[in-house]
Formats: sequence, C-alpha cells, structure tokens
Amino acid sequence: MLTSLIKKLQEALKHVPSDIQIKDSLHLLFNESHYGWEKDYPVAVVHEKTRITDPSSLAFFKQNNLIDTEGVTPCAYDNTQIKEIVSHAPDYIQKVNYIVAPSKTIPQPTFCNKFKHDYWKKIQSVDGLEAVIDITVLADDTTACEAEASLRAIIRKRKEVHQLKKLTFIWIAETKGQNISIETVLKHYFKEDYLLVKNAERTYYIGWSDPLKSINMRYFVCPPE
Repeated sequence: MLTSLIKKLQEALKHVPSDIQIKDSLHLLFNESHYGWEKDYPVAVVHEKTRITDPSSLAFFKQNNLIDTEGVTPCAYDNTQIKEIVSHAPDYIQKVNYIVAPSKTIPQPTFCNKFKHDYWKKIQSVDGLEAVIDITVLADDTTACEAEASLRAIIRKRKEVHQLKKLTFIWIAETKGQNISIETVLKHYFKEDYLLVKNAERTYYIGWSDPLKSINMRYFVCPPE
C-alpha cells in the first residue's frame, strides 16, 4: 500500500520539468505539500581533533572554535556552522541527500558519541523526522551488479548512523531510458515496495523500506566472488 509520501513523490516525478535535476532540486517540487524537506541534512560530525588528519580542516575547526579544550567537537551547530563545515571540511561531516519531516518544522540535529574515542558524533534523535531519501543517477546500460553496489553502499552508510534505522528509507534511481536491471535490484531489496515513474524526459525508480532497518543485506543479486 502506497504511503502519502510515496504518492506525493510519484506525482511530483511525473511532472518534473526538463531543466530540473532532482538530486539538487527535489525539495522545490514539494512547496505545496504539508511535508518539510531539507537537502544535505547533517547526520554525523567528526568527534575528536585527533581524527582530523587534514591540516587545513583542523585549522578550520580550531579557528572557528569547533574544538574545545579537551579536543572534542560540539554536540550542536547552527545552520551557518554546518554550511561552513561542508564548505571547508567536507570529509568530516556526513549528510543525507534529503531528510523529510511530517510538517514544515524540521528539527535542528544534535549529535553525540557512544564511546569516548568514536570517530563520529552521530545524530542523537530522529524525533520529528519521517524519512531519508537518497538519489542516484545511473546510465541506461547500468548492470544489476553496478546498481546493487551503488544501493548497498548507501544502505550501509545510513545503517551506520543508528538513529536513521528508525526512519523510512527511500531510494530514487534516475535514468534517461528504462533499465530492467535496476528493477531486478528493486525487487530484491524492496520486495513489492517499489514503482517506476516515467515522464517525457526520464525514468525514475523508487524503492522504499519502512523502516530502514528492515532491509535485509544478507543476500545479494550479485554475490561477491
């Protein structure tokens, strides 16, 4: 059964203008909906200065008072600080393509580490959030093995941030033509919870799992050799 969010995605993708790249502009298609959308939502930030091996990135953190006297980063950041980290030290922050909230109010993330010397401070709570969306642009001749590798890399990364496993996970793959190999991967990982959307310019494949933690990673379309 399609959820309200998937129906909204399906309808929006049918009418994507040819000059819009959804990876960068998906949120623009939902201005009239009750959902809140944020592109490049942060879900983890480096925890200790000892983990920052790039000298220029370390200098940025120090100069902007993002490392305390004990050598650890803050648990909360304002939007300007997040943008600055993305701009000056992108290797030390993790983001999802899009986060979705059930209302226009999108919670500001806070971060915490589970153990003293963890590499990452990860998002502390997903209260007030509904879904994670990741988007992959694939060639028309992408093989099932290549599509699977792209999807599994994303799922692994998201599952490493444990709070995200509580949310609905949505994967959108975009091609110009239709590719049966991508459908094979969708069926394997999302069972019946997938669909295709075609418009005049592109084909979109949408697969979803509610929640993310339900996706079974034990079996492969293309088992490792």
